[in-house]
Amino acid sequence: MTQMQRFRDGTGLKEALAQAMDRLEDAGVVYPKGHLEQVLERYTLKNVPYPYIVLRVWVPRITRHFFYSEAVKLRGEFLDYGCGTGDAVRHLLRDGYPRERVRGFDLTWKSIDLGMDLYADREEVGDLFLVTDQFPFRPERFDTVYSGSVFHVIEDEDEFMEYLMYAHDALKPGGIFFGSTLGLRDGVVARSSAGPPRLMKRDEMTGYMAKAGFREITVRVGDRSGMPGAAPDLCVFEFCAKKTAHQDEGDR
Repeated sequence: MTQMQRFRDGTGLKEALAQAMDRLEDAGVVYPKGHLEQVLERYTLKNVPYPYIVLRVWVPRITRHFFYSEAVKLRGEFLDYGCGTGDAVRHLLRDGYPRERVRGFDLTWKSIDLGMDLYADREEVGDLFLVTDQFPFRPERFDTVYSGSVFHVIEDEDEFMEYLMYAHDALKPGGIFFGSTLGLRDGVVARSSAGPPRLMKRDEMTGYMAKAGFREITVRVGDRSGMPGAAPDLCVFEFCAKKTAHQDEGDR
């Protein structure tokens, strides 16, 4: 599968970028003269690591999550872990979350830079994002950790478990880990060849999260309306889990 084939509705990258900027203008973003042309010239498949995310810019995925209405009330330290273009961070800010308590982290600047160019807000939000090749935060720093569309792009088993354990360790006791990922519908015997590298069934995902130390794990099938043309065996899973106040590390 080529990167271009990741666009489920058949659009090319430049067309998708233009459509994303149209959505953002409708949402109130004001672009300086010539900005659209600069963005279309700057970005290609070589520097957009996951082209499909362009189709989801400003689509309110995090706000549709069953836990979101509670998350925005917590007002604690919040990490968007694998933040991509930073949509979740911006939705939080729009909904009144305290700016000084929100951070976005990713392994490269590519998607973050794309987001800041699409939103034309580099000066306003650039300091909220952090990029390093190692997880940079001390244990028990965050009250909430969010993971939006990250699980399904991590193919390596050790890397995936490391991701989950960093999320767990970064949470304060009683903290919440929530997010969404593509997965396999219940009853599917074998996945099709299409789709991202990691597609798990509900019980499989729950098992991994429990192994990383999470408890009170809830996984629900989410809204699939934004997946035109997706393979019928795929679904969106929304999850929510908790780090207990007195975790028995021996359970891992």
